[in-house]
Amino acid sequence: MFITNFILGKPQCLSKSNNNFKKILLSVVIAFSALLFSIVSMADATESKTTERRIPLSEYRDKMKAGWIGQMVGVGWGAPTEFAFNGVTIPEDKVPEWSPELVNVFNQDDMYVEMTFLRTMEEYGIDVSVKQAGIDFANSSYLLWVANRVGRENLRKGIAPPNSGHPKYNQNADAIDYQIEADYSGLIAPGLPNVAIALGNKFGRIMNYGDGLYGGQFVGAMYAEAFFENDPLKLVEAGLKYIPEKSQYAEAIRDVIAWYHKYPNDWEKTWNLINDKYHKNPEYRKFTSSFNGEQNIDAKLNGAFIVMGLLYGEGDPDKTVIISMRCGQDSDCNPSNAEGILFTTMGLNKIPQRFISDLDYNTKFSFTDYSFPELIDVCEKLALQFITREGGKIEKDSTGQEILVIPVQRPNPEKLEQSWAPKEPEQVEFTKSELAQIKGSKLYTWSLVLLVIVSLLIFKRNHKLKTATILLPWAVTYFLLELCKSVIPPDLLSTVNIIIIFQVITTIITLLLIFSYDRRKPGYIVLLLSILIILATSLVGAIGATEGRYVASTKIGLIGILLESSVWFLGTLVTILIVRNNYNRIIFNVTYFISLFVFQAIGIYIITLAMANVNGPWSDLIGNFSVVLIGGLSISILLYLLSIPFLILIRYEHTYNQRVSFILRNKD
Repeated sequence: MFITNFILGKPQCLSKSNNNFKKILLSVVIAFSALLFSIVSMADATESKTTERRIPLSEYRDKMKAGWIGQMVGVGWGAPTEFAFNGVTIPEDKVPEWSPELVNVFNQDDMYVEMTFLRTMEEYGIDVSVKQAGIDFANSSYLLWVANRVGRENLRKGIAPPNSGHPKYNQNADAIDYQIEADYSGLIAPGLPNVAIALGNKFGRIMNYGDGLYGGQFVGAMYAEAFFENDPLKLVEAGLKYIPEKSQYAEAIRDVIAWYHKYPNDWEKTWNLINDKYHKNPEYRKFTSSFNGEQNIDAKLNGAFIVMGLLYGEGDPDKTVIISMRCGQDSDCNPSNAEGILFTTMGLNKIPQRFISDLDYNTKFSFTDYSFPELIDVCEKLALQFITREGGKIEKDSTGQEILVIPVQRPNPEKLEQSWAPKEPEQVEFTKSELAQIKGSKLYTWSLVLLVIVSLLIFKRNHKLKTATILLPWAVTYFLLELCKSVIPPDLLSTVNIIIIFQVITTIITLLLIFSYDRRKPGYIVLLLSILIILATSLVGAIGATEGRYVASTKIGLIGILLESSVWFLGTLVTILIVRNNYNRIIFNVTYFISLFVFQAIGIYIITLAMANVNGPWSDLIGNFSVVLIGGLSISILLYLLSIPFLILIRYEHTYNQRVSFILRNKD
């Protein structure tokens, strides 16, 4: 009855007690809420009062040095594995051993490309225009790939930044390029992540857009925070605040964090989840950069592998590199970013000696004016300028030590941009004076054409109508190749453009026929003249391919042209020596093709031996019979087909039949 009354009604004796209890409970809740509010308010007030951070100049310099060394360690250690393992993890027994001399990566694009940006700011100031940044990048002479290469080609075509990196003009806008060269932006902006973001907008948009840009800004922001934060997880979370929350790149980083919390002791489980979602799922490869289905240089996938190294590496230099490397794909760039950020948190004095004992302080980084000490000096110089511009200052403590006083910056990420649904390109163009600063000229691309025409004109014997028939097979072949060059995607042609090589060989054949008319000259003079023509034409073709610039790609192109020209010339020479006294059309053609194939196979084998000394997955090509056989056969067929119009001309046109007979030392 008591219970029933208690539930259904309230006895008067309990009603007063219950009311008192409610009053007491309410008082406790109010008091607790007030206390909690007070604590939160105090925390907010404390946070709001934290308007600056301090770091001794010597400590900044120490950490900044360490950041650069971390990059060098990561790329030097991972270089032999680069793109050798795609869509799979690297087996533990395939991980290279660290050797102290590997730190000296002065010829790595992971290092010297970003130094172009430093040089631009050093020369023109930290507020340099984006167009001047583009001009300097356009005038760079090193080899580039993917988004970097297309961005630079766009600049040289007159497409001004930021449009040079826009998806309309750059099919690789989401690639990894700016991500691998964004380290500088945080190393010269200690505690100033918004500066790193702004530098991305200036330099990163030269070649990237959307996720491709956000990757570099994310890396730069983590570097900037690494001067004041040691915890890898907090660094990743801090960097995440500076890129658009709804971007796929940010989604990838959040996923890695979540999976790390779920599987803290199983990085391979997390790798599988990343690979399934960001490599295999087409929804996350809408604007991906790949050369085949498995090789993937999309920024967000490789950015996830950077974070894998940082989180699962747990602050250990070896584990950080190895885990990031073992994730595969761009497995030298990713550990380079991860180790650079980690080393920045550690500072030079805490880096194990095995990573710095053999560091070369005298050699300059390729294509730059900077040795390691000079690099550190220019970074310090620029950092002090940025700190001052952002409202910071330099003070001295009681001991006279210089202290950097750096204002705290709140996250200010970009508005969301997506490469598969981009906004319209900006209305921006180079002025005539700006275009004049970009070296090179399209006129050089016609240098081979001019060479043939001039050669025909300078000798009177070539002024007859019959001799001009040489223009027919040459022009048809040359311009068909030109058409192929315009329709084939640049990435498929690679640095050594096979179309340009064939155009040069076509021109060499033409010039040899133009110049080969003098029965009085001894054989060795004819041979020397032929070699001179080959060398001169190859040089003109290589320089023409780079629009008059003698740069790294010119040299590489020249080597490729000379190799293929030599293959053709030796194949032709051997054929002539074999059939000269017993000519038969079938024997000639069979001998010619076999000669081309033999010399081509030898040439490819030599290339594989040479490339074995270059960092990358090239060692697999050494002695690879299928590469030599298929490559030799394919190029030999193309060279043979290239020769057919000229063989027909020599066979049926008396003028050139006569000239070849003089070379052969046969009777007319």
